[in-house]
Amino acid sequence: MFLLWMQPLKLNAQATAPTVRSKTSSSSVPIFKANVDLVLVEVGVHDERGRAVGDLEKDNFSVFEDGKQQEMSFFSHEELPLAVALVVDNSSSIAAALQELRVGALNTLSILKPEDKVAIFSFAARPEMVEGLTSNHEALSVDLWALSPYGGTALNDAIYDAAQYLGGSAVGSRRAVILVSDNEPSDEQTRGVEETVRAAQQAGTPVYSIKVGFLDGHSRAFFQTHSEARLHDVERICKQTGGVLIDTREGTSVTEAMETIINWLKQGYTLGYYPSNRKHDGTFRAIEVHVDRGRQPRKSKTTIYAKPGYYAPTGP
Repeated sequence: MFLLWMQPLKLNAQATAPTVRSKTSSSSVPIFKANVDLVLVEVGVHDERGRAVGDLEKDNFSVFEDGKQQEMSFFSHEELPLAVALVVDNSSSIAAALQELRVGALNTLSILKPEDKVAIFSFAARPEMVEGLTSNHEALSVDLWALSPYGGTALNDAIYDAAQYLGGSAVGSRRAVILVSDNEPSDEQTRGVEETVRAAQQAGTPVYSIKVGFLDGHSRAFFQTHSEARLHDVERICKQTGGVLIDTREGTSVTEAMETIINWLKQGYTLGYYPSNRKHDGTFRAIEVHVDRGRQPRKSKTTIYAKPGYYAPTGP
């Protein structure tokens, strides 16, 4: 049994999603064309035991922007390939967990489809893209075994870079960042929480966190220079982007956590609509996603994971 940080917000959206799919395409892979006004909403629906609910249809969903229901123009489930950025804390603070991370990541690759792709980012004092999006499992394996801990923990910078990369390089895929870290930030990073959240929201990329480390707390040096609130930065990023934090320190393995997240993503839904508010004013638009499961038993509760809104585009 693992400890799961749950996000109660039933919200989400994407402002800059430059894509739209024709459902009448003869190919099983979606065809996308540019349209700045299309809002794509990545949604995860989990049951009371944390398992993905994968039997919903378009009519089960309704989307609201600033309280007004929107007409859904796009719906996808299990059709989009995955594009995952694995962001690995390469600082000395998680050296003990690095071996388990390698094994867990490699085991998880086996459940991906041939069209799914993974990129690897590592970070210590600064982030670095180790491997761009690829389905070459051998190359990913080599990269993971080559990681060697050193330096600080530029958490936000790494998440920011990974989200930006996926937003520009994985159009037409269901995108996600999976962070493996003890979630202790350092002062070397240049991106704040809000800036990181906004980048992930605009890229349509939820952030998932696999928290590793020790239950007996954090380093004494950390608390000498940081407030305890800083330990919750990653939780805030996950919550505001529609992701989930899994704490492995209660007994679950990194492998189990990664497999859980990948299965959630594979069972996710992508909704799309053209907002009734067509103004390009750069303002924040609140999004709510509702799910109606019809005549399901009352005790069968669901939790919706999605980000709470998006920023409208600017300019003509």
